[in-house]
Order: sequence, then C-alpha cells, then structure tokens
Amino acid sequence: MKEFEQKLSSKEILEIVGGELIQNKSVFINSIGDLMEADNNSVAFYNDEKYREKFKNSDAGLIFIPSDSLAEDKSRNYIIIEQPYYAFLKVIDYFLKSEKRNKIDGQLIADSAGIHSSVKLPQNVKIGSNVIIGKNSTIGDLTEIEDNTVIGAKVGIGSKTHIYPGVIIYHDCKIGDRVNIHSGTVIGSDGFGYLWDGKKQRKIPQIGRVIIEDEVELGSNVSVDRGALGNTIIREDTKIDNLVQIGHNVEIGKHTIICSQTGIAGSSKVGNNVTLAGQVGVADHVTIGNNVTVAAMSGISNDVPDGKIMFGYPATEAGKQKRIIASMRSLPKLRKILRRLQKRIDD
Repeated sequence: MKEFEQKLSSKEILEIVGGELIQNKSVFINSIGDLMEADNNSVAFYNDEKYREKFKNSDAGLIFIPSDSLAEDKSRNYIIIEQPYYAFLKVIDYFLKSEKRNKIDGQLIADSAGIHSSVKLPQNVKIGSNVIIGKNSTIGDLTEIEDNTVIGAKVGIGSKTHIYPGVIIYHDCKIGDRVNIHSGTVIGSDGFGYLWDGKKQRKIPQIGRVIIEDEVELGSNVSVDRGALGNTIIREDTKIDNLVQIGHNVEIGKHTIICSQTGIAGSSKVGNNVTLAGQVGVADHVTIGNNVTVAAMSGISNDVPDGKIMFGYPATEAGKQKRIIASMRSLPKLRKILRRLQKRIDD
C-alpha cells in the first residue's frame, strides 16, 4: 500500500475518473492498494470474478467496480465505471503528479551541479548532485534531473520531464514534455557506421540528432544512437523497456511498446501502435507497418504490412508459422515413411 500526503474525497476522485458514485459514508482517500491490503483511507479496484472473495472481505474506503450489482456492502463507497483498473491508474497518476508539483517549488539546484552560464533555468526546476549541463542547453519548467546525469551542449529538454540518476544525453538532442528517462540510458551516442576502404574500417561521421517526442518513457540501460545525417526519432507516447538498442536513423511511431533486449538496426521504421516483444531483432532498412505485433525472440528481416502478427525466425505471419510448427512435429514420422518408400524404390 502506498500513502500520499494529499487527501481526496470520493467526489473529488469522481471528478478525476468519471463514472457513477455510490457513497455510503464520508471518507478521505490518501492511499492506494490492492483489495486485501487496502484500509478505510484507500482506493482499490475490482474487475475479475476470481477475486470475488477478496472483494467481499476488503476494507477499502472506495472501490472501482464494473457493475452496480456488486455494491451490496453498505459500509464502503463505490464508483461504477467501465474500466475499473484504468480508473485506478488515473488516481495513482493524479497523486504522483500532485506530489511532483509539491516537490519542485522554485529552483532546487545542488551545490555540486555544473551548469554552463549560458543555460537559462526555468522558475521551477530540480537539479541533483554532480549534474552537468552543457552550453546553450534549455530545460523546461517542473523538470527534475537527478544525480550524476550529464547533458551535452545544445540539448533541449521539455517541461515536466524526469531524468533519473546516471543518464547521459549527448549534444544536440531534443527531449519533449513529460518524458521519463531511467538510469543508465544513453541518448545520442554515435551510430554504428563504418566503411571498408580496402585497408581498414573507416568511421562514417554521425552528425544527425535524436528527437524524443512528448510522453515517451525509456527504461534503464537503453541506447539510442544519433542519426548519421538525418535524425533518430521516437514519436509521442511510445514506451521502451530496459536494455533496448535503437540504431541510427531509426524512426519509431506513436503509442508503440518495445520490450526488453530488443534491437532495431539502422534506418528501420516502426509504425504506430506496434508491439515488439522481448528479444525481437529488426534488421536494417526494414519498415514495420502500423498495428503490428511481433512475438518474443522473433527476427524481422523484411518489411511487414499493417496489422500483421508475426513470430519466429525468420518472422512469418502467425497463422502460417503455427502450421509450420505443427508440421515439424510430424517430421520423425514422415522421415520413417520416406525411408520405407525409398527402400521400395531401391528394391
């Protein structure tokens, strides 16, 4: 159970999430929890019949439920809403944003931070110990940059963005509003570009940028290479898990999910609302359409049209791949049949 300083009435929570309030008693909510750990000052949610017993025994002061038929116990309050879990997440988000607003009040800058004199800081910003910010960079209002982060020259960072400890952002990168970047992530390092001249590998200069749009989240130890000539772009509301590699000049669309240990090679394009599950590999210069799902440990070596579900290596449409896998189970039997047929031919 997580407690917050702010307290909200049932009616205030109703204004945040919508729905229909059934209020049986006065409560003020300052914590969130699951059905069993919640107390009279907590909000919880119920949306699955297998948790019916926990729902009946819960002490939660306010519960999001999908139907008024569940509101039998008159000792607590309910909000009837189509998606209880989503409403629950909205309340958590509201509490966290309120805490952040209270946390950043004025310019809170650690003495050990090294900020170039050309950097103009907003009215409300928090900068931790040993943070370095290079020449002509800009920081948006209500942004927090935690300890040991290094930001190069001419970097633009939007408002309400949170950069966790130990992030490295190279020069000339652009980060949008409400972006979260977790520890160990490197943005703007050189793309992997070399040319064999007959004697040795010659490095191709990487002079592009990285552009990360609003409400993107990057997990820990993500590497995003800058473009060779153009830009590496991650569009708004895309969420990237830990340990992901994004090559130079890659473009990733809106609302896309990329899971851990995925690698996307240079100049590939990933559409909107795409899901790349864990350990997916995407070859260079490949285009993946919108609304595509790629199963874990798949390899994408060719373009994928919109709306496909792909898995395997090389990745194939799900229906076809399932038939291939089913056929493989019959191979030992088919091998025996073929050997018998071959023997008849030989005889």
